[in-house]
Amino acid sequence: MKLKHCILKKIATIILVLSAPFILHAQLGGDNVYDFLSIPTSARAAALGGSGMAINDGDITLANDNPALLSKDVSGKFAIEYINYIADVNMGYTSYAKHYDKIGTIGVGLQYLNAGDFTHADEIGNTYGTFSANEFALNLSYAKALDSAFTIGATVKPVYSKLENYNSFGLLMDVGAAYTSKNKLTTASLLFKNMGAQLSSYNGESESVPFDIQLGFATKLAHAPFRFSIVAHSLNNWNLTHENENIVEESNVEGSSGSTNEEEKDESFLENAMRHMIFGIEFVPSKSFFVRGGLHYQRRQELKLTEKPGAVGFTWGFGFRIKTFHLSYANVRYHTTGVSNQFAITTNFNDFFN
Repeated sequence: MKLKHCILKKIATIILVLSAPFILHAQLGGDNVYDFLSIPTSARAAALGGSGMAINDGDITLANDNPALLSKDVSGKFAIEYINYIADVNMGYTSYAKHYDKIGTIGVGLQYLNAGDFTHADEIGNTYGTFSANEFALNLSYAKALDSAFTIGATVKPVYSKLENYNSFGLLMDVGAAYTSKNKLTTASLLFKNMGAQLSSYNGESESVPFDIQLGFATKLAHAPFRFSIVAHSLNNWNLTHENENIVEESNVEGSSGSTNEEEKDESFLENAMRHMIFGIEFVPSKSFFVRGGLHYQRRQELKLTEKPGAVGFTWGFGFRIKTFHLSYANVRYHTTGVSNQFAITTNFNDFFN
């Protein structure tokens, strides 16, 4: 009980610290290095809107979302995941985990991005062949259960990026914590994702990494085949709205107070809060079949067309089990004409050797 009391005090302190960014004004960039680390590798997470960092049911594909989800339930499990991203960009991730009673759970994963081939040309149009762009990250993870409810975990990620003749090395880290109820139906998680920096830059100028603080909650209904999840992302950057630079000030125009322009420029508190949210739902009628759906609200607001928003920001997927193999698929719509397809195959090596 004393240990649990100390853990609760630490979590409360962390939550108080997290509230500080809410009163700060921050600008969205898009200029982070190693941004491929922010793309969900798990087909399940992608189908749930983009994150599964609070679902603790022994799915090894979610360990890349939160290392605290590693446990004895994933011991011996192996996953191969493929992402047909946008245009010719392809990604992949493979992972394996092993649990040791006296040590904890250790996981290893390898993530890569291949951006395809590009034409090498100068400013006047002369071409000199082609070049490629590739990025890699090695994930070394460890998780330890503090008691039957609390688990903490960390992932160290050496990163290598090569763009034409330029390359960069970096060292990043994820740190997460998860609380799971006694009946295993509800989980709450806290994650500090992609902490770190470049060790060497492309051209001598250091760039920021895609650091993100996330808080998630997921629960499965006890007497119905549904699971709901909600994840709050980018908690270290409260303002996720953009100012419209095309708005013209009219405060100095005769007969105009400019109040209308000010209302157009200032997004409501609720709208800004919604941009932090990722919503997901699963329908699990049996252990061998499941259907998923989700909404990434910020993605929808930023990438939809005003005249034809369509299903931008919405995600869906399904999965099924064939003997010892679990197969998952996710469809992620980034634009009316831009769809990403993700696939995953997982199995447990223990089923073959026992």
